Amino acid sequence: MSDLPESSGSTHDACHHAGVGRRGFLGLAGGTLASAGLASLLGAAPANAAPAVQPDAPLRFALVTDTHVNVDTPQSTVYLTQVWASIAARTPDLVLHCGDITDTGRPDEFDRYAEVLPAALHGRMHYSPGNHDVRWDPSAKEQYHSHFGPGPYSFDAGGVHFIGFDPTQVLQEPGHFGPGGLEWLEADLEGLRPGTPAVLFQHFPMGNTFYYVDDQPAVLDLLADYDVRGIFAGHIHKEVVSRFNGLTQIGLNAVRNGALYYWVERTVASDGTPVLRVSRVNVAADGTETEVPVADMPLAGDGLGRPQRPRGVRLGTVADGVLPVSVRLDGNAAPVQVAVDLYPQSVFGGAATPVWKPLAPEAGSDRRWEGGVDVSSVVPGTQRLRLQVTAADGTWWEDTALFEVARGAADPKPRWEYQLPGSVQGGIATVGSGDGQTAVIASSSGDVVALRPRHRSSADRVWHTRIGPVYRLPAVDAGSRTVFVPSADHRLYALDAADGRQKWAFDAGAPVLSAPLVTEVAGQERLFVSAGRTLFALDAANGNALWSVPGRGFSSGRAASDGLRVYTAADDGWARAHDAVTGAPLWSFSMATGTENHIALYSGWDNVVAVGDGVVVVGSVSSSWGLDAATGALRWKLAGSAMYAPTLVLGDGTALFTTEVGVMSRVELATGTVRWKTDLAVRVFNAGVVIADGVAWAQSADGKLLGVNLADGSRQGRLQHSLVYCFSTPAIVGDVLVVGNQNGLVTGIDLP
Repeated sequence: MSDLPESSGSTHDACHHAGVGRRGFLGLAGGTLASAGLASLLGAAPANAAPAVQPDAPLRFALVTDTHVNVDTPQSTVYLTQVWASIAARTPDLVLHCGDITDTGRPDEFDRYAEVLPAALHGRMHYSPGNHDVRWDPSAKEQYHSHFGPGPYSFDAGGVHFIGFDPTQVLQEPGHFGPGGLEWLEADLEGLRPGTPAVLFQHFPMGNTFYYVDDQPAVLDLLADYDVRGIFAGHIHKEVVSRFNGLTQIGLNAVRNGALYYWVERTVASDGTPVLRVSRVNVAADGTETEVPVADMPLAGDGLGRPQRPRGVRLGTVADGVLPVSVRLDGNAAPVQVAVDLYPQSVFGGAATPVWKPLAPEAGSDRRWEGGVDVSSVVPGTQRLRLQVTAADGTWWEDTALFEVARGAADPKPRWEYQLPGSVQGGIATVGSGDGQTAVIASSSGDVVALRPRHRSSADRVWHTRIGPVYRLPAVDAGSRTVFVPSADHRLYALDAADGRQKWAFDAGAPVLSAPLVTEVAGQERLFVSAGRTLFALDAANGNALWSVPGRGFSSGRAASDGLRVYTAADDGWARAHDAVTGAPLWSFSMATGTENHIALYSGWDNVVAVGDGVVVVGSVSSSWGLDAATGALRWKLAGSAMYAPTLVLGDGTALFTTEVGVMSRVELATGTVRWKTDLAVRVFNAGVVIADGVAWAQSADGKLLGVNLADGSRQGRLQHSLVYCFSTPAIVGDVLVVGNQNGLVTGIDLP
């Protein structure tokens, strides 16, 4: 049993590390303004600066979000032009933009945005990026930060402390604060003078029915301990007001949907409470404005659900599939309902409506509520319960608590953990064989470690080094002598597999956000890697460039090669084959059609290409194709996005496909015939699959490990080992499965 507030999980370290600083959290080569001229052009106020407004002086500002500027759709700037003209005429003290400024984060989109921003708003703009600004950007946030400055950051205006946070992740859709982000946020809030209200603005809303930030329970726990009064957020393209946990969250409608924005003024409510009064302004084509009240955001007081905060939650032991729950409230609470539900762990960066089960007041007590919740379908491991205490005025307090579901004999079992700074997003590389086999793991903080599992119960650190941020899987040469690690600092590093010493580093001129491929070509080991919009072929021994193909589209996936040709897919919509020796183009295959913007979002930009038995397998977000390796001719096509999780060629004429929604299939390479299909009902994305003793173990994005028998697709074992997202492809090291998560936690798991 446990009492709230709970942490999001306990960890122990094989080696202790200092906390992640601001630079490590950003995962960037640099996080400052590239030039004052460029920042001024795009309207960004200097970092940590705001108009000199006294605490009790009037405060007037505007809010916009989801402008989604792109060069293919003229309408994307028509509404925005009307909005900017209206806002500029009001001469606001500042303007907050909650992200998705552009549609794909491309330079021409930032240029178009700058063209329509009036000079009157330069120096008044404050930004927080959205997923569309950074996910498909080959510069890995460099474009955004060079234009708009560092993040996260904060400033004061009108007696209010504003925090511009950035939960976006390089190459990923959902938001994530992570230990480094929470550390920064806590330090920022800790420094406030008592009584100073804080307001957070960011792209993703949290709480209520929203699950766009995977570690939001930890975020809400932190905010509850400080005088955070509100959240402004975008992303959902609709107006939603939520009052919970002592704050008011206002989800904003998108400028993409029409010429509208939000106007905010600091004033005093009828009861004397200082508030931010928020209204929506709709702008007609002729410039006529219609202002509609939306909500007041109180800057003081104890309302908005705060008196309903639980003082203790006790969870019993699961019996017959039911988890007993007891909730204790203090004497100030006056709930109309206390209810529980399973936390929707499998909801991937989206929204879900809870199915609340009300608890009953304990006999003879007005402070304790009791009941139980059905957990019979829950995966074994550590799980979360969500709790809501609702007041008569409709405000509520929401919280979570952890509980355990017992493993069965066929279920995997966690054995050890190792903590890294940053996120382990790129997967685990395996070096060597037998008892000397090691796992090489790299994180977004640039830390690279080699771990050797020891008797399944722990792992020894063999070596540790630090380079630039890493987001994709390292590669290992055939002799396990060298590990090749891609980095967002523009370099591909060759590290000695025995001690981590740097052998060489290749400067690609752009962030290396693809997984390198090492293979033998004409009797020599070569590396194929994409950086920016260029495909490079390198000599694996010394890092010398042998040839390159520029202007071919961005790829964060991985190439494939059969020694004769190298096969790639990119965000320009084409799969291609090049001569592995010379780089000469051999054939191309169109994977998507439409506008450049549409192709960039939905083609094979993150495709891990596979080749076997004379067939090349490529994929987009909607389909997978089997192509003739020699000619590029289409052999077969399958529906479903198998782009993210690597397709595994099994060596018997079949391949294992796993789609982003967790449909696993064993497919004949020659014909595309499906031998069996299993729906795991989870999101998999880049995490993918590893095979051990005839079982395919799929690592889901939401932290589940699920076993599937290769022979017939039957299910075999499951484990919830992480409550934050996992995009790291696991590896079998010795007899232990090793995987990492977005909090930087590496786990060794004993398979049944």
